[in-house]
Amino acid sequence: METIAQRAKAARLYANLTQKQAEAASGVKQGSISKIERGDTTRTMSLLALARIYRADPNWLDTGDGPAPWDPIQIRKAQHYANEPAAIYRVVRVPPELPCFAPGTPDTVPLISWSQAASWESAGKQSADRWIPCIAHHAPEKTYALRVEGDSMAAASGELKSYPEGSIIFVDTNLKTPDEGERVIALLTESNKLTFKEFKEQDGPRWLLPLNPKHEPIRTAFVVLGTVIGKWEDED
Repeated sequence: METIAQRAKAARLYANLTQKQAEAASGVKQGSISKIERGDTTRTMSLLALARIYRADPNWLDTGDGPAPWDPIQIRKAQHYANEPAAIYRVVRVPPELPCFAPGTPDTVPLISWSQAASWESAGKQSADRWIPCIAHHAPEKTYALRVEGDSMAAASGELKSYPEGSIIFVDTNLKTPDEGERVIALLTESNKLTFKEFKEQDGPRWLLPLNPKHEPIRTAFVVLGTVIGKWEDED
């Protein structure tokens, strides 16, 4: 379409609006809309208001350059992608592809597997399923995220703290001397297995407490690998 008049009328009809309805939605007088569609006006500030209600690219409406309202929707990358190129006017809301953030993006941590957590510090940088934001104060490059497995830390209903299976915890490996009641990731010396429990040191030797009363406390030797500093849990 070569003229503003042609594009303006086509966009209005595609939006299924009469000139009177376009006036009510945009604030642009029907007479002005009619002039634009007749070609009596070539440039006007009213185009921006009309583009908004027609859900059209204002650059296309003005110059013909860019996608028309009926063109296939072009999906734009999410804004948290690194080095994202300039996007077109029209966007759709879609879940971002993984990883959500480029590795090493400030204030993000890697979401890793439990097998990786056992050797996280000694093995150096490893691949991660994705990088996710961590708003808690943490040691950069010393913190990772884990997805909780099992129900040993799912507390009884009504308890303040609970970590159901599938929730994500943030672990700072710089914090290896937890206080009483803090949640930790620990390596059990005898079985060489990782576990997520509450740290206890009252009434004698250190031990580990599950929040779920169906599970038994752990009183065998263990090494604390890191302290939990936060949690993310999806809504049901």
